[in-house]
Amino acid sequence: MGCTKSTILSKPVIPANLIQPCPNLNELAGTTGKDLMIWSVDTVAKYNDCKARHGALVKALE
Repeated sequence: MGCTKSTILSKPVIPANLIQPCPNLNELAGTTGKDLMIWSVDTVAKYNDCKARHGALVKALE
């Protein structure tokens, strides 16, 4: 008799926080330096968070 069992591949368990979409970026609302600074700080923070989650997701799938 031959082998009857086969290996079943399972999906890796990925933490829910790593599969959330990146947040939408705000549009620049004003024309002052203060408006630009507030917008850029928010945008950079959102980018860094998304980059960190993406990097963690890549590591989880390795």
